[in-house]
Amino acid sequence: MNRSMNERANIRRQFLASASAMALLASAFGAGAAQAASDDTDRPQFWIELGAQLEQVSGGDEAFAPPFFAHFGPHVTSPAAIEKELPWSFGPESKISFEPEGSNWIFSAASRYGRAGSRQSTHERSNPAGLKSIAKYHTTAPGNHYSYLCCHTKTVAPKKPGFADVQSNHQESHNIIDFQAGKDVGLGLFGSQSSSVFAAGVRFAQFTTRMDTSIKARTDLQHYNIMDLPEYAYFRSFYPQKYIPGTSFKTHSLTAGSTRSFRAIGPSIAWDASAALMGHRETVQFTVDWGINAAVLFGKQKASTFHQSSAHNGGRYGYTSLYNHPRTSHIRSRTVTVPNVGGMAGLSIRFPNAKVSLGYRADVFFSAMDAGWDSRKVENRSFFGPFASVSVGFGG
Repeated sequence: MNRSMNERANIRRQFLASASAMALLASAFGAGAAQAASDDTDRPQFWIELGAQLEQVSGGDEAFAPPFFAHFGPHVTSPAAIEKELPWSFGPESKISFEPEGSNWIFSAASRYGRAGSRQSTHERSNPAGLKSIAKYHTTAPGNHYSYLCCHTKTVAPKKPGFADVQSNHQESHNIIDFQAGKDVGLGLFGSQSSSVFAAGVRFAQFTTRMDTSIKARTDLQHYNIMDLPEYAYFRSFYPQKYIPGTSFKTHSLTAGSTRSFRAIGPSIAWDASAALMGHRETVQFTVDWGINAAVLFGKQKASTFHQSSAHNGGRYGYTSLYNHPRTSHIRSRTVTVPNVGGMAGLSIRFPNAKVSLGYRADVFFSAMDAGWDSRKVENRSFFGPFASVSVGFGG
C-alpha cells in the first residue's frame, strides 16, 4: 500500500516537474518571440539608397583605322590611340526598398546611370634628322684674273615634315534599371547576424555611344637629291658633289563618325548576402557584403556609321590624286538576345536606421553592341569599377 502511494507521489512530482519545465520553456519562447516581434517592429520598412560610381567602360566603339595609320613614324602617335573610347564613366545610382512589417519579403527599384564625354585634339610632327646641303660655286679673288672653286656645307631641316592633326569627339551614356522582389531566406550559413536575399524581377538596360573624328596627315616622307633626277644629268657633270634636297610625301584627309545604341528588357535574378565582422545589429555593425546577378535581355541593337577619305602624292611635280573614297554610310538594326552576368563585393558600416557602403562592382553584357563600321561586329559591353553609397531607413 505504502509502495503504491509512493509510486503515485513520484508520478505526481514528475508530472508537476514536467509541467513546470514546459511552462518555463513556453514563457522563454514567448519572451523571445515578443522580443523578435519588437525588433521586427522597430526595423525600418522603407530604405532609400543614394550613391555614385566610377566605372571603367569597354566595348562601345571601334576606332576607325585605315591602312595609312601604319605609315606614321615613331615620332608621331597613331590617330587610332586618339580615337579610343573613354576609359571611365561617372554617374549617380539610387535604390528604394520596401520591407513589409512581419515579413521577410523585400521589394525594390534601383537605377544606375553613367555618362562621359571628351574632345581630344592633337597636332604632332615627325622629327627627322637634318639634311646636309653641299654647295659649290666659283669666285674671283680681288686683283686676280683667275677664279677658283670654293664650297661650304650646311645642315637644313626638311621643308615639309610629317605630321598628324587629329580631332576626336566621343560621348557615352548608359542606364540600368532593376525592379525586383526578394526574400531573406535566413539560411544562417554566415552567422546569426547575417542575411541572404534571393530576388527575381525585371532588368532594363540602355547604352548609347557617339564618335566623330577628323584627321589630316602627311606620311611616307622620302628625301632625295634633286641633282640625281634624270633631267639634271647635264648640270651634274659640272657640279658632281652638289646636293639640293628634295622631298616626296603623301597627304591624307579623313572624316568618320558613328552612333550606336542598345536597348533591351528581360527577366533577372540576384543573390545578395552579408556577414557580420564585428558589432551588433542594434548598435553599430561592420559587415562584408557580396552578391551575384544574371539576366537575359531582349531588345534592339543599332549602328549608324559614315566615313570618307582621300589621299594625294606630293613632291616636285605638285600634287596628284592617290585615291578618293566618297562618303560611305551604313545603317543597321537587329533584334538581339543578350545574356548579362555581374557581381559585387564590399564593406559596410550599419546602424539601426542607416548604412554606409564601399565596394567594387562588375557587369558584362555579352555581344550587346555593334562596334563595326562597314559590317556588323559585336562586342561585349562591360562596366567595372568602385562605388560608394549611403542608405537611410524610415518607417516601422
